[in-house]
Amino acid sequence: MVTFYEAKMLIASICEKYNIKAIMAHNAYFDYKATRNTQNFLTDGKYHSFLPYGIELWDTMKMAQDVIATKKSYIKFCEENGYMTNHKTPRPQVKAEVLYRYISGDNEFIEDHTGLADVLIEKEIFTY
Repeated sequence: MVTFYEAKMLIASICEKYNIKAIMAHNAYFDYKATRNTQNFLTDGKYHSFLPYGIELWDTMKMAQDVIATKKSYIKFCEENGYMTNHKTPRPQVKAEVLYRYISGDNEFIEDHTGLADVLIEKEIFTY
């Protein structure tokens, strides 16, 4: 366990050490807002950004919405398996687990929701 500040400094150190220019996550905007709001709260508004300055944030969910979720085969896969949203106008879900089921061909796949397991399936989504 580390403090929020220690986590922030550790990420900055890793980004500097390995010359990281971008960080990727599924639904990255959610994580960005959560870390920004937490940073803002903990510092009484003095500091806002959690990530080091200049680091790009890539969102595999947004990428999937633009690329995978528009494919006829993915739409059909979601319709046939009940992976459509419950909106007035249903759309294919873009949850990492559903995307990975489509990409891998393993419709029984259950996401572990652990750090490493999440990274490994998100890498496959990004690669696809």
